[in-house]
Amino acid sequence: MRTAVLFLTLLCLLAGCGGGNENVANAQDALREKAKPAEENLTRIRDAVIKYRKEKGEVPMSITHLEDVGLKEASLANEDYSELGYGFYKIEFNDEGKLIQGWLIATPMADRDALQVRMNAVTGEFDYAAKGEEFGAAPSDNGPVNKPASNG
Repeated sequence: MRTAVLFLTLLCLLAGCGGGNENVANAQDALREKAKPAEENLTRIRDAVIKYRKEKGEVPMSITHLEDVGLKEASLANEDYSELGYGFYKIEFNDEGKLIQGWLIATPMADRDALQVRMNAVTGEFDYAAKGEEFGAAPSDNGPVNKPASNG
């Protein structure tokens, strides 16, 4: 009898694990879908940073500076990410004005269940972290965690 109970318990556990993985995958897909507006906004920010550098000859210091090239802060807000949740760092251009390094980040509002989104501004690659967690090394980064390697 004990063997039968043990077998049924193991069978139930195994059956439960498969469904759980599918639910996790579905939840991740839903979160990635919710991150699409942040991805689009990060692309807009990257384009505005490049335009700002071209027009002003310097690297912008904040999202606010991008209003000078037509990117209004208010246009970045949506139901999961506010305009205050966007930032960039380690922006570098070479002597010819080509973007050689840059990291852009969208952080969801505190009361939203959404992913943090990071974009490599040079390659256009995105990676994600759960809200409140730290990003690991970026897909195109061979350097230490949270410290992008120089591209030249």
